[in-house]
Amino acid sequence: MTRFYTIRIHNRQTGAKHSLQVPEDRYILQAAEGQGVELPFSCRNGACTTCAVRVLSGEIYQPEAIGISPKLREKGYALLCVSYPRSDLEVETQDEDEVYELQFGRYFAKGKVRFGLPLDDE
Repeated sequence: MTRFYTIRIHNRQTGAKHSLQVPEDRYILQAAEGQGVELPFSCRNGACTTCAVRVLSGEIYQPEAIGISPKLREKGYALLCVSYPRSDLEVETQDEDEVYELQFGRYFAKGKVRFGLPLDDE
């Protein structure tokens, strides 16, 4: 018997709040779309951060979310396109650039990227 969970989503970009019933074996984004809820997304493969949310309460399972680091997962971030509910949830959408900066910003803070291969400097 498939379990259903109540997912409350606050869309920060639009100010809209949604409440959905999502089965444990369906991606949250897919279920939201099936219920007429439009949320940000891009790749649908767990590789980008467009559909990123911060989990405010509840448990989420996202084994295919390669676009978000383990460190950010520990801080409560998830990708709805490849996330399954494991309890009732409350989440809020995030700004894609904000999540990208949290994840990769430390690599770009060291200065400009130089063109060419490392051997070009010799």
